[in-house]
Amino acid sequence: MKNQTLNTIAKRFFLGNLVAALLILSANATTVNNKSWDIDPTGKKADVKFVGSASENLFFNVKYTNETGANFKVFVLDENGETLFQERYNEKNFDKKFMFPGNPDVNKLTFLIQSDKGLYKEIFDVKVITRVVAEVSVKKG
Repeated sequence: MKNQTLNTIAKRFFLGNLVAALLILSANATTVNNKSWDIDPTGKKADVKFVGSASENLFFNVKYTNETGANFKVFVLDENGETLFQERYNEKNFDKKFMFPGNPDVNKLTFLIQSDKGLYKEIFDVKVITRVVAEVSVKKG
């Protein structure tokens, strides 16, 4: 009886270890979804810069390195999410200047660059603060 109990324990121990080993090996053998996301970890694939203002207009420069030449869209949204600009491009080295009227009611612009298939998406939020400067001169007459 003692021999039978030891055999049962040994078999269960062996089978338990075998099942555990198979689980560990199968977990390492599973394939990962190889869907390639085209995101640059350095964040330097796209860039938006404020280049200045003139005549109450705001100017921005948008650059995007599109190595494959695939279609992508550029959106510009206001603070309420309403689309101010939307256009599709496919240039490999996109470099475009955008002009927007300096509206004191607009406090934020969002530039969104997105590939057509949605594999690449980058968002730039621009905070807009408009200040009025009054120049007054007094001359003694």
